[in-house]
Amino acid sequence: MAKQIETVANYLTLKNHFQQGQFAPVILLQGDEVYFIDDLTNSLESVVLNESEKSFNQTIVYGKETKTNDLVGMARRYPMMSNYQLIVVKDAQELKDLDKLEAYLENPLPSTVLVLAFRGSKIDARTRFAKLCSKHILYTADKLRDYQIKEWLPNFLRMRGRSIDTQAVNLLLDYLGSELGIIQNELEKVMISVKEEFIKVSHIEAHVGFNREYNVFELQNALGQRNFNKSVQIAHQMGKKSDKGELMRVSSTLMGYFSKILVLKNSAVTSEFEAAKILGVNPFFVKDYVTASRNFRLEDLEVVFNLLKLMDLRMKGVHRGAASDGDILLETVLGVLRVGEVVAKY
Repeated sequence: MAKQIETVANYLTLKNHFQQGQFAPVILLQGDEVYFIDDLTNSLESVVLNESEKSFNQTIVYGKETKTNDLVGMARRYPMMSNYQLIVVKDAQELKDLDKLEAYLENPLPSTVLVLAFRGSKIDARTRFAKLCSKHILYTADKLRDYQIKEWLPNFLRMRGRSIDTQAVNLLLDYLGSELGIIQNELEKVMISVKEEFIKVSHIEAHVGFNREYNVFELQNALGQRNFNKSVQIAHQMGKKSDKGELMRVSSTLMGYFSKILVLKNSAVTSEFEAAKILGVNPFFVKDYVTASRNFRLEDLEVVFNLLKLMDLRMKGVHRGAASDGDILLETVLGVLRVGEVVAKY
């Protein structure tokens, strides 16, 4: 837990330093929580140079397309009519021959700000390269857990002069999962549409994700009810209306939903309050989980999890053939609806 807390604290400290003009010749950003890496990178791009200086002194490259020797050559150049030059290497984990940077790291040019952004990756802390980077700025963004995201979001909005209802936070995570970048983008839309300071459940329902009638939240409820027509209709519309890559997060959201159903089936709760506490959901949504737990047997859930894992793999390109994301979602939904012969009545 300490690492995740450290992730946020160090992010806030670094962002404050950057905004005050406190940089280092080498800044390495790494880790799985790419939202913080991207945001710090964007901060550096906006504060190191002003607009008139960027034409001659800002270089943005990608690790896969960059040779390390060329990067060293760029870093050793002096700025033109500016105190600094900024070099940003995005997807730096794709760089080859990192050891060729070591001589530069030992004696970097003070007027160069070299940013190495390792998105979703970390360098080996045992290497000489890592030890040299640690003498400058080395930031690691570990993945936040759901409960830590719930703590982070009110702070994020407070920095923007807004506040949010706890129930709205829970609903937001139910809709979107735990990808901070996606959550931040959706909250930006909400803040544009909602002029009130306090963001409520109704605002999230109205402005987040897919069309209110056709979103993953409505889909999971329809599946939980074993409502064939509604589930197929929602999946079909989601497939038609979603942007490219948007459906990739549906499998993880549905996996989380059915995991909660499994927890409920294996528990001995006697009240909705107890169920809400065990599941970590708002009591308002408990009835939906209770209904679903009656409609799926344990052996059914095992098949469902396998279907969702296969869906995730196919969305990522494994054995997908010519199927679109919408086709894969619809096939998975049909598979879930057909699981098991006996459905408990309620």
